[in-house]
Amino acid sequence: MLSFFKRYKLHRASKPIHHYPFSFMTVCEHLAPMSHGTFELADQSLENASDWLYQQHDQVSAANLGHFSHHQIDNGDFQEALSLSLSRHSIPVVLSNCSEAILSMLPVVVCDNDEIGIINIGHKINLNATLEPRIGSAFHFALSRYQNVRLFFAGVSEQETKQEAWEYAEDQGCDWVTDREFTFRYRNHLKQHVGNYLDHCDQIVMSIDLASLLTKNNLDGTPALDIQMVLRTIRLCLVSGKIKAIQLVGDRDRLIYSKQTKAILEELYQMAPLIDHAA
Repeated sequence: MLSFFKRYKLHRASKPIHHYPFSFMTVCEHLAPMSHGTFELADQSLENASDWLYQQHDQVSAANLGHFSHHQIDNGDFQEALSLSLSRHSIPVVLSNCSEAILSMLPVVVCDNDEIGIINIGHKINLNATLEPRIGSAFHFALSRYQNVRLFFAGVSEQETKQEAWEYAEDQGCDWVTDREFTFRYRNHLKQHVGNYLDHCDQIVMSIDLASLLTKNNLDGTPALDIQMVLRTIRLCLVSGKIKAIQLVGDRDRLIYSKQTKAILEELYQMAPLIDHAA
């Protein structure tokens, strides 16, 4: 925690105090069935990514709050950083190794009287109904823990999603567009669908699966989601003024430093003046 405050203090001291539209941080969580080795590799990649963001990001548009490993989720350091960011009206942008990190964000983000919408962009819906949080269960627990949380899935793979998953999502009142619909051809349909969803939410949390934005190595795999449609969705949400937090999910260098990730960061920087003006 001391290193977090030291970094933040040094960052602020280098410039006059002003509003940062975004606050970047990285976090790595250890969940079953993830092996210890897999966690360690992801943790190292994300720690390096935090340093890279600190050196490379637009320092006028974003503060950098550092890296948080699993024990810093358990002891509350990560949540403290989120709370600090939100108290300064700065949107947290969290680069995490798994979607389930959002479960550590929601207690800080969710307000009892607000309708909270989660927009997840990715091929998977992560609604596995498990007894304890595991990889693939993020949004099942988001819905079961909070009565005022609703889900919108953008880009769900028609090929990889099982029928029982669709049925469970429908039973839970989730909205979605498939990967086939998450394309330029259906851009107006997407804009209308997302717009209607935003109208029924007071606050929005976005989660973007970076792996779904990259082309798979095998020819028969699910095609990558169109980055331009991802950027359109981000813009719609930011313009609404309802974005509370953004999660980018990637556990390895190939995802973290991809051109798609850089395009998302560039989009945030370009939208920063709008966020700054709104604050």
